Amino acid sequence: MNDKFKNIPMDDDTKILLSSNLKFGDLDCVFQAWVYDHIQGNSLIFLSDDLQLKTDEELKSWILASTEIVQDKSIRKMTISRNPEEHPFVFVNFDFRNVA
Repeated sequence: MNDKFKNIPMDDDTKILLSSNLKFGDLDCVFQAWVYDHIQGNSLIFLSDDLQLKTDEELKSWILASTEIVQDKSIRKMTISRNPEEHPFVFVNFDFRNVA
């Protein structure tokens, strides 16, 4: 599993507080806690190929229904980032809070 996620892109100004490989259902993913521009948040990072058939809304609903890892259950406060031209990952970002 480690090799699949070795090239996760990261903004130079992002500080990773925690990064852990895990299984979400039967899919491999990475959980990261991070700080960027005085915002602390969390991400679940999946391989794009594993989520081709899920829309952003389906993905958010699936995550909220399948885990307690997300503290703020408002689906509107979750963001999804897909950039297939640049990398093979899907970022599901959640639990944002200001740390300024």
